[in-house]
Parts: sequence; structure tokens; C-alpha cells
Amino acid sequence: MAREAQNNPLARSKLTAQSSIKRLRNQALDLKGQQFPGGHIGPYKWLSVVIGLLDTAESYLEKADAAQNALGASNLTRDATDLAATAYECLSIMRGSGLDELPFPIVRPLQRWFRDLGINNTTLFRAEILANYELLPIDDVHAFRGIRNKAPSLQNALNNIEWPFLRVTVPSKAFSIIPHMAIVAHEIGHAAFDDVAWDLSGFDDEKTKVGDRIAKRLGVTTLDSDTRSAFVEIFSNWFEELSADAFSFYLTGPASFFALSEFLTLMGGSYGLSKSHPANSLRRKILHDKLISGGTKSFSSVFKKHTSCEITEDFNSSLLVHPPSADHVYDDFLKHSANRSVAAVIAELNSSMIRAAACIYDSLDAYLKNKCPEIIYKPANLDADLDCHLDALLAAIPPIESGSNLEDREPASFAAILNVGWAALLTKLPDLRVKVSEPAAVHKLERLHGLLLKAVELSEARRAWKSV
Repeated sequence: MAREAQNNPLARSKLTAQSSIKRLRNQALDLKGQQFPGGHIGPYKWLSVVIGLLDTAESYLEKADAAQNALGASNLTRDATDLAATAYECLSIMRGSGLDELPFPIVRPLQRWFRDLGINNTTLFRAEILANYELLPIDDVHAFRGIRNKAPSLQNALNNIEWPFLRVTVPSKAFSIIPHMAIVAHEIGHAAFDDVAWDLSGFDDEKTKVGDRIAKRLGVTTLDSDTRSAFVEIFSNWFEELSADAFSFYLTGPASFFALSEFLTLMGGSYGLSKSHPANSLRRKILHDKLISGGTKSFSSVFKKHTSCEITEDFNSSLLVHPPSADHVYDDFLKHSANRSVAAVIAELNSSMIRAAACIYDSLDAYLKNKCPEIIYKPANLDADLDCHLDALLAAIPPIESGSNLEDREPASFAAILNVGWAALLTKLPDLRVKVSEPAAVHKLERLHGLLLKAVELSEARRAWKSV
């Protein structure tokens, strides 16, 4: 082939394709021989798809060699080259999924959230050097079903994945500390969104009021089809975001509020309103309202009992920017090229989403209590976790297990580790009894992160031991 390629353009193309396929296969096999965080099987299943694509590409080249005419050989070679490019794109999807970017222990508890909610999709966790949490569903219909004459290895690999394949992205290292992982529960909420029977009847009256305000702002008596479509799109996006926040709240309690508040602050100076997201301060307020509901049995009361600190709305996010008036928001969006309908919907809808949130929490509360009540993190859980672990953590003893009887001790839940970690970080960090260098606060934060990472590792080991 190499000698033939010197004088034949098509042969040269075949040689290039073969070389690319060989190098991609070596890379995929090398990755498949590595261990991934948590030992979860998602990366291995995805790598099997990559190898199956390369097997199929090679079969195209073999058929090209046997083709009876130059056009057929050329088409098969082009198809092989396209599949090699697809395989490369699939490998890029895995970028950041190795042990260099993701701590080994954290994937198992995150995966357990998926399992407990009955989300059986094949998942892959990865980290990226961006201030970003994201859940990306990949559908086999658009990505792979159009491939002709699939190699058996590709067909088997595709059949072994529960579609859509879910890639979960978390920030890498600099913005990645254990307490922030509560935000992953928000992304899981996106994955479970369609499983909930959302009851929006309680929003009907408010929807009418919003429509009247939008019409008044636009100077019309009846909303046209474009404005109604903009309303449906924006409301649906915002509703799903607030629903994902609610999932995070039910799975992690106060940790969801602390993590989201801090993350939104780290994201920068914007107030967060867009076609896809409601205002940052609104999301924070809704979570804060849930923390203080329940009087003396609320999350807020329990937190104050153990830390002497009141959870205010801006507890760890005093720099968060509030949106201006509806008039200002409307003018602001018009200046940034939004049409009048979109600008009016965004300006008028934000203040009404509090009513939608009530529908969200009522629906989700009923869903989780029926499906998996044990996954709900309650004020009583927070009380027991802080009582058992907060003082110990300050003495550099990570929260690994709970219970007074040695024989009946239970591994600490991931939600427990998150909440004890936040309490120590936000209210007791100076009391953490570890040796420090300057600056002391930063050094103690890193030591706290290390203790919490060890807590996840050892609690997972304890859980595995109990299951033997």
C-alpha cells in the first residue's frame, strides 16, 4: 500500500485513513486500560463505541480494496475517514474524565443519586477548566443510527448503553471543592425532569396576570403568536431550572443553597436573567424560603442551633447582583438585540416565578415521597449530622460513619458530608485544628477539602464493606 500510495491519490487517502484509525485505536485501548474515578463503567462503555466505530471504518477500507470501480472505492474511503473523525469527536467527549481531573471517590455517591432516582442512563463524569456544571444528553438516533453496515463490535457497544448517554461536567480543580458538588444534584434534576407529573394548575391565575402585564408593556390588547411562543419557551426553560434547583434542595438540603449561592457569585457580575435562566437572586430566594420554612424545625433553626449563625438570604453571597426594575430589564434586553416580545416576557415573568416555584415543590415533594422517600434530606438529618460530625471535623476527624453502637454504625451519606463541610467552611473554619502556614484561612480551606475528600473515600469503602 505504501508504494502504491506514492503514485495514486486514492491510495494515499486510504493510507491516511488507515494511519488515523490505527492511532485512534491505540489511544482508545490505552484509555480502556486505565482506571476511571469511582470505577464506574460509563467511560468503558463509551470507549467500546469508539472502538466499534474504528472497526466499522476498517471494514469500509477493506471493502474499498475489493471495490470494482474507483467511485465505489472513493466513497467507501471517504466514509471510513468520516467515521475516524466521528471516533475522534467521541474521544473528545471524554476529555477531563480521568483521575488527573476528577478525584476518585466522588463519582460513586454522585452515581448513586442517579440510581436512587431510577435514572438508569449510562453516565460519564468529567471535569473542565470552566466555571460550569452541565448535563449533556447524547442521543444515539442522531449520532450513530445512520451508520451503514455497522461492525458487530459497534452494534454490541451501542446496545450496551442506556440511551441517551449522559455526560456530567463539573468544574476542574480551582473551582472544584467537595461542598460545591451539591450542584451536581441540580444537573440530576434535569435528567429526572420528565419523570415528574408537574401540576401547574396553581399558576393559572398568575399566568393571566403576567400576560396582562406583557400586553400592557407592548401596548396591545392581545398577545400575538410570536409573544405567546416566547412566553412558552422562556417559562419552560425557567421552570425546568427552578425544578432542578428543587431536586438539589431535596437531595442535599442547605448544601444546595450554599453551593448555588457561592457558585452564582463566582460566575461574575451579571444578575443572571436570560431566555434560559431566571434571575440569580430569585433562585437564591426560593431556596432560602425553603430553608426557613418550618419554624423551630426548619433547616435554618437546626443550623443556628449548631453554629450560632442565622442563615440569611445573602449568607455567603453578599456580592450577588440583584436585577433592576422591570422597566430597566426591558430596556437592557432591547439594547442587547432581543426583540420586544422576548424583552417584555423576561421583564415581566421574573417576579411571578415565585408562584411557579410553589407548584414545583408541591409536585416534586409528592413525586419523591412516592418514589424514593429515603433520598430526601430533612432537617432531622441535618441535626443528627451536625451533632455527630461537626465538632469531630474541627478536630480533623472526617465524617465517615454515624451511630453509637459499633455494630450498627452506618456510612455517612454524601449529603451529610456536604452539609457538615459547609457548616465548618462557613462558620467554623478558624476553629479547624490543623497546622497551617500563611495565609492561614486559605490553607485551612484546602485542609478541610482534603478531610472531606477522605470522608467520601472512607464512607464509600465502609458502604462497600457492609454490602459484602
